[in-house]
Amino acid sequence: MTFGEHLEELRRALRGAVIWLAIGLAIGLYFATGLVSYVQQPLREAILTFQADREIARRNLDPNDKALSPLKAFLIENSFQIETVFLVPPAEEKAAEAADAAAEKATAKEAAKAEKLAKADDATGKVPVKEESVAQELAAGEPESDIPDFIKAEQEDLVALTGDHFDPSSLQRQVTLRPSSAGLNSHKTEEGFMIWIKAGLMIGAVIASPMIFYNLWGFVAAGLYAHERQYVYIYLPFSVVLFASGVCLAFFVVLYYVLNFLLTFNAGMNVDIQPRLSYYMNFVLLLPLGFGVAFQLPLVMLFLERLGMFTVQSYVSSWRIAILIICVASMILTPADVTSMVALAIPLIFLYFLGILMCKYIPRGRGLGSAALDPR
Repeated sequence: MTFGEHLEELRRALRGAVIWLAIGLAIGLYFATGLVSYVQQPLREAILTFQADREIARRNLDPNDKALSPLKAFLIENSFQIETVFLVPPAEEKAAEAADAAAEKATAKEAAKAEKLAKADDATGKVPVKEESVAQELAAGEPESDIPDFIKAEQEDLVALTGDHFDPSSLQRQVTLRPSSAGLNSHKTEEGFMIWIKAGLMIGAVIASPMIFYNLWGFVAAGLYAHERQYVYIYLPFSVVLFASGVCLAFFVVLYYVLNFLLTFNAGMNVDIQPRLSYYMNFVLLLPLGFGVAFQLPLVMLFLERLGMFTVQSYVSSWRIAILIICVASMILTPADVTSMVALAIPLIFLYFLGILMCKYIPRGRGLGSAALDPR
């Protein structure tokens, strides 16, 4: 085939892959809202646990006390927060009512006195007080809008409670429960739409991945020998299983503990948490992706051993250095916290020794790792 024909085949393969990706995207957008709601659950549980621990600690109690476990579980399951309110005792309410009555009585006396003065002014020919006040209001312009009666009543109650007769130490303390807000926040108008598109694209890529790979593989396989294609057929399913295992471990096990670990710093500094939608979605995508890529370690070891770059003996003798490299790679592939790094490093150490066993016991086939072969 000429170079132009190769380019034409590549164009056909890419066109087929893009078409299948678009079909997957159309399907993924239907499930995108459900996916975003689903991935919020680990964060919601972590925030509810954080809030329950903080409310218990604020009352000088140990959140890890087993005796408080039923209370903690009740708060988390029902999405409640503990709230302390202060009630005015009946005696103080009566004092406030008495103060209001005295104020009304004084106001009535002042009104009666003003009425007498007005009558005296009428007898002497002076302008009555009411007319003067009306003239002042007209000179001042339009009056302000009337304040609703319920606001006036609340203002009068507050003034009465803060008077000299009120004693703050007499307040009655009462513990109540209120619904807790443990959801994500959006700081931009278009943020929700962009996350919806991103979630749909991710679902679509997963759904359409077999057909995308089929189209791309049709272009690549034409340039491979039969024994080379055989290696792909053998190791590709194994690679997919390893990648899926890493993703599942990250999302269903590690993510919850990572979130709890990160929220301990908020608790230590007494800082509330208001997670942003876009940041959390990027975090949720990054962590499982890093685990999935890292779980390809046994296949990489087998590939390098078959190429002759390493031997089984070199893998065994360098296991200490390998563990150090694994820890550094775990630090790079995961967010900046100890929990996720350790959660990735421990499985990788086991996978490293699994790779040694694969290199030792998987037989060498034709082509890769064997003597040179002319396929003609």
